[in-house]
Amino acid sequence: MSLADRIKQTSQTVISGTSMAVLAGATTGATVAILRNAPVKQYTISTALNCGVFGATFFIVRETFANHQRSKNPRFGLKDSQTRDFDDLMSSTLAGATTGGLLSAVYRGPRGVLPGALMFGTICAGMQVLYTTGNRWRQEAILGAPEVEEQKSIWDSFTMPSWSPIRMISDDEYEEMLDTRLKTLEMEVKEIERELKQAKNNDKNSKKDRS
Repeated sequence: MSLADRIKQTSQTVISGTSMAVLAGATTGATVAILRNAPVKQYTISTALNCGVFGATFFIVRETFANHQRSKNPRFGLKDSQTRDFDDLMSSTLAGATTGGLLSAVYRGPRGVLPGALMFGTICAGMQVLYTTGNRWRQEAILGAPEVEEQKSIWDSFTMPSWSPIRMISDDEYEEMLDTRLKTLEMEVKEIERELKQAKNNDKNSKKDRS
């Protein structure tokens, strides 16, 4: 993957992840406000902003770690797909710990750095493990799914008894019948054309006799 593609993918991941965090924060804040009978607008905006700050910081740090790890793969002859699970786990854990430590230091002071880093690092690692497990299960389910059989008509599963005067015909027999019918129609058309031509000749001869 080129540098431009990697930057584009990173930007999309950060934007989408931050948007989801803001949406989740707004929904959570509104729900809590309703349950506590508190100002809905204030709780919604405050929680959305806090989750947005955490989400943006987390995904920026995560993608930075992930890109740094994946940049080493060509040196060892590895593909990104071979190390993706490990890279995602390490990046999510380090990003969670870094983000948790930084935001805890801002909101709670220096004493909250270590507890915040441990708590958010563990939470993000657990969430990444769940996501990776679910994604693997989904891929295995897709790969292990049986091929979809060609849709058949209801008549294909119906078998006529041996004593019945009616029988099912095969596709080849049906095509042969169509060809025979087509040839018959062509012969009839030629016969009609011949008769029309003969009638025209007779009409011309009769006009000549009258003259």
